[in-house]
Amino acid sequence: MFRAALRTRLATVPRAPLVVPRAAAQVRFLATPVEPTTDIETPAVTPRGLASEGVEELLGPRFAEEESTAIIKRYRGKGFPMIPSLRHRVHVQHPHLFDGKPLRALTLAKRKKGGRNSTGQVVNRGVGGGHKQRIRIVDFYRLEHGVHDVVRIEYDPGRSGHIALIKRRGGADVSPEEGAALAEASSELPGGSTEKRLARNEVKGGWSYILAPDGLRAGDTVESFRGGVPDGFVEGWANPHTTEIVGGYGQYSTAQRALGVFRSVAVKPGNVLPLSLIPPGTVIHNLTINPDGRMALCRSAGTYATLVAHQQTNGEPVGGAEVLTLGGGLDSNGIRARKNGDAIVRLSSGEIRRLDPENVATIGMVSNKEHHLEVLGKAGRNRWLGKRPKVRGIAMNACDHPHGGGRGKSKGGKHPRSAKGVLQGKRTRRPRDRDGNKAVIQERPRGAEKRRS
Repeated sequence: MFRAALRTRLATVPRAPLVVPRAAAQVRFLATPVEPTTDIETPAVTPRGLASEGVEELLGPRFAEEESTAIIKRYRGKGFPMIPSLRHRVHVQHPHLFDGKPLRALTLAKRKKGGRNSTGQVVNRGVGGGHKQRIRIVDFYRLEHGVHDVVRIEYDPGRSGHIALIKRRGGADVSPEEGAALAEASSELPGGSTEKRLARNEVKGGWSYILAPDGLRAGDTVESFRGGVPDGFVEGWANPHTTEIVGGYGQYSTAQRALGVFRSVAVKPGNVLPLSLIPPGTVIHNLTINPDGRMALCRSAGTYATLVAHQQTNGEPVGGAEVLTLGGGLDSNGIRARKNGDAIVRLSSGEIRRLDPENVATIGMVSNKEHHLEVLGKAGRNRWLGKRPKVRGIAMNACDHPHGGGRGKSKGGKHPRSAKGVLQGKRTRRPRDRDGNKAVIQERPRGAEKRRS
C-alpha cells in the first residue's frame, strides 16, 4: 500500500525538462565534424611569482595549449548505407595530421616474415599479410641540445601514438630531403658512449622524429635539457654537480629563484628534462630506466606517468632548491656522480617505483588519447594491419595444443595455458623475491583491487 501510494504521488509531481550543457554536447558520436565549443573562456596560466604583463618578453611566447581536435565519426543514420562494414565502424579523425608520406631518409623498409623464424617455422601465430609499411626511426635519446621547430605531426603505423617531425634551429636552411642526406647514414644503431650515440641514424642533418605529446602542433618548439642547462639560459644558474647549493653556489634564495624561473620556461609539453628538475605533480611520459639509456616507459597512446616526489636516500622528502643536491649527474670531468636520493614516479599501470634523479622524461601525455575509441568494424581491417585469424586451442587436436582433443568441448581439466604450455596468469617475478625489482615501492593493482580502482 505504501509503495503504491508513493508511486502515485511521484507521478503527480511536475518534473523540469532535462537541459544538456553545450560543453557536454561535444562528446557525441556524429557523422559530421564537430566544432569545439567556444562559450567557456579558459583563463591564461601565468607562471607562479610573475605578473601577467611582460611575461612574454621575459619568458618568450607561451605554449599554446591546443584543445583536442579529434573528430569521432560513426557511419550510421541518414545518408550512410546500412552495410556490415560500416554499421559498427567508429573512426577517430585528427585533422592536424600531415596528409602525406614520411621523410624517407628517416625510415627503414619493413621486411615481413609472416611470424616465421630463419628456418621457416611459425613462432608467432596470427601474423601475416597486411599493407606495405615503412618503419619510422624515432629518436628515443633526445641528446641534441638547442631549440627544435616542430615541422608537422604525422601518423605512424608502427605505434598507437603520433610522431612529430622536428628540425634543429640554426642549421642549414635546406629542404627536409636534402637536410636528411647531409648526415652519414648508419646501417645499425650503435650504443656505448655518448659520442657514438650522437652519430646514430635517428638524427640526420638536424631532422628527426620524436614521440608527439598531446597538444603539440606544427609551429611549436621543443628543447632537450638532457645534456644540462645551457650557459646563460637562466640568470644565476650554475652546475649543481660541481658547486655547492649553500655557500659556493650562492644563497638558498638565489638557487630557489633560479630553479623557479627555469621550470617556468622549460616545463612545457615536448621538452626533455631530468627528473630532479621537474616539479612534483607534473604529467610526464617517455621515461628512461637508467640515466644513459633510451626512453622506454609510457610510450603508448594516451599513457602518462606522474612525478610524485623527490626524496633522499634515507627516505626524507626533498623540496625547493635542495633537489639540485640529489646528484647523479656528470661532473666537470664527465664522470657520473654518486646520487643522494631518488625520484618517486607513479606509472599508468598504478605501479609506484623509484628512479634515478638524473633519469630523463618528456613533459606531457602521449598523443592520440582517443585511440581506445576506435572500432575497426570488420575483419578485413585487421588483415590490413597484418593480423591473421587465430584458432581456439579447444578446437584443435591434442597434438597441436594442450587444450585440444577429447570428446566435445573439453580441455581435459587443465588450467588455461598457451600452445607452448605456459600457464596463464602465473607470476614470473615479484619485487619481494630475492631477485625481484627492488625499485618497485608499490605493485600495480591486480584482480579485484584493479577492478575497484
